[in-house]
Amino acid sequence: MKNIKNIIFDWDNTLFPFKKYWFIANRRVFLDLLDFEQDFSIDDVMDKFVYFDTLMWTDVYAEKITVQEARENRVRLTLDYFEISYEETFIDNFWDIFLQDLMKEIKQENQLVEKMKQLSKRYSIAILSNGESWEQREKIRRFGFEDLFPVYISGETGWTKPDYRAFQNILEQENFQAEETLMVGDLIGHDILPAKQLGMVTVYIGSEKDTIADYEFSNLQDFLENLE
Repeated sequence: MKNIKNIIFDWDNTLFPFKKYWFIANRRVFLDLLDFEQDFSIDDVMDKFVYFDTLMWTDVYAEKITVQEARENRVRLTLDYFEISYEETFIDNFWDIFLQDLMKEIKQENQLVEKMKQLSKRYSIAILSNGESWEQREKIRRFGFEDLFPVYISGETGWTKPDYRAFQNILEQENFQAEETLMVGDLIGHDILPAKQLGMVTVYIGSEKDTIADYEFSNLQDFLENLE
C-alpha cells in the first residue's frame, strides 16, 4: 500500500458498527410493542427477525424488492411466523420507532475518532455511504465523525452503490487518482467490485475469504493496525 495517498471508507458496517446498534434497537422495539407472556421469547423473535432480514436483503441485492419493502416484509414475516395479530399501522410505524431507538443508542467512539484523525495526517480520507441524508448524517454526528472528513451519501448525490458513478464522483470531487486510492468496505458487490473496475485498490472488511479484494481483514481494527 506504499503508493496509496487516499482512503475512501464505506460507512455502515465498515466504520460504523451498524449491525450491533441495529440488533439492540430492533430488540427494544419488539420488547416495547409485543406481549411476551406467550410461548416464545424475545430471543426467539430476534432469531427469526434476523433470519428473515437476511432473506429480504438477498432479494434487495437481486433487485427483486425495494429497501422499503424489505423493512416491512421482515417485520410482517416475523409476526406471521409467531401467529401474532397486528394492524398495518404496526408495520408502518415500526421503522420510525426503530430509528429513534437506534439514534438513542449510538455513542461516540473516542478511540476510533482519534485513530482516524491520526490517519488523516498521512492520507486524504472520505466517506461513501448509501442511505437517506438525515439518517446517515445523524449517525455520523452521534458517532463523533461530523466535520472530520468529506461525506458522500446516496440520498444527496443521487448515486447509489454499486453504481460506479458514486465512486467516480468522489474521485473527481476530491481530485483523487484511482490508483492512489483505497476503497474500504464490507460488501464485495457494492464496495469492492465497482471500485476495482475503476482501478482503485480495495480492502474488504469481513468474514469472507479469498475474495476479489486486493486485501482482506476480519475487522476494521486489524486494518487500521496494519496501516500503522
